Amino acid sequence: MNRAVRPSELENEYLSFLGRQRIPLKKLGLSYASVFCGGGGLDLGFSLAGFTPAFSSDLVSHYCDTLADNLGKGGHVVEPHDISNLTGAHVRNVTGRELDIVIGGPPCQSFSILGSRGSTGDPRGQLVFDYARFIRELAPRAFLFENVPGIMTLNKGADWEQLVSCFKDETGFYLRTGVLNAADYGVPQFRQRVLLIGFKNRDAANSFNWPTPTHGKPPADELRPYRTASQALQNVEGVPNHILRKHGQRVRDRYSLVEQGSRDRKDHTDRIHAERPSGTVLVGSGAGGGRPFIHPTEHRHITVREAARLQSFPDWWVFSGGATAAYRQVGNAVPPLLAKAVAKEIAKVL
Repeated sequence: MNRAVRPSELENEYLSFLGRQRIPLKKLGLSYASVFCGGGGLDLGFSLAGFTPAFSSDLVSHYCDTLADNLGKGGHVVEPHDISNLTGAHVRNVTGRELDIVIGGPPCQSFSILGSRGSTGDPRGQLVFDYARFIRELAPRAFLFENVPGIMTLNKGADWEQLVSCFKDETGFYLRTGVLNAADYGVPQFRQRVLLIGFKNRDAANSFNWPTPTHGKPPADELRPYRTASQALQNVEGVPNHILRKHGQRVRDRYSLVEQGSRDRKDHTDRIHAERPSGTVLVGSGAGGGRPFIHPTEHRHITVREAARLQSFPDWWVFSGGATAAYRQVGNAVPPLLAKAVAKEIAKVL
C-alpha cells in the first residue's frame, strides 16, 4: 500500500507535475496529422509522448491559433480547414512526408447523451464519414477516433456499428475499441471517452494494449489515489487565461448556498467537490449557454485556466481567442494526460 500523504504534498505534486510536462527534445521518429484539433488535447498528449506534429487543422481559426502558438514550430503546418474539403493529397503536399498516424475527434454533440441525439441525421454526425475518407486518402499506419461513450448506445448501438463498419470499409484497418476514464491516468476529473484505434498491420493491432491505470479510488494497491479538484485549483493567480467572470450579487448569494458536490437549482450549474476529481468539464460560455462549474470555495464559475488544470493542460499552454472560444477549446478537449497514455502504447507497436 502507498504511504499516506498530506493534502499539501498532493497539491504541490500535481502542479509540479504539470510544470514538468514539456515536449521532449528527443523524438520517436513517428509523426501525426490532427484534424478537429480544437484546443489541442490530443495534439499535446501525442507530442508529450514523443510524436512529431506534422499537420493540425480545425474549422475554427482561433483553435488553429492555439496550436500554432504552442506547437507550430519545426515544420508543423497548422491550417484552418473544413474536413469535407480537406484531402490527404493536400496534407502530403504541405508536409512533404508520409504520416504515421491520424488523430481526431469529430464534433460529438450529435451523439452525446447531453446533446440533441440527432446522430447521423445531424450534419455534425456526418463529419465522422469525412474523417474516415480523409484517413483512407492519407493512408497512415494507424488512426485514432475519439468521442463520447454515448455514441456506442445511440439507436440501440446501430449507429456505432455503422460507424465502425465505415472505418473498416474505408481504411481496411484492424480495429480496437476501448472506453477509458481520464481520472484513471492522473487527471483530476471523471471523464470517459470512447477510443477507436485502427492499425494497418494486423500484428500491431493484436499486440496493442490499452494503458494500465495509474490512479484509483483508495484503497487501491499499486495505484496512486485519484487526483482531486483542490490539487488542480491551487496557486492560479497570474497564470494566462485566468480571468474571473463578474457575477451579480444575486448570483453570488445564490451560489453561496450551494454545497460542494451539489447543483444550483436555477441555472443547473454544479459546484465542484474539492476533495474529489471534478465531474466532466463541459463547454462553457462567458455570455451564457453552457456554463462552467462553480468553484468549490469561491462563489463564482471557474476560469478557463482552472478548467484547463482540471483537464491536465500545463499552464504554459495558452488558449487563443476570447473567453467563449477558450472555454470551448478546453471543454471539448481530450485530457492531454489521457492522450499521452494512449499515445505511448500506440508508439510501442508502431
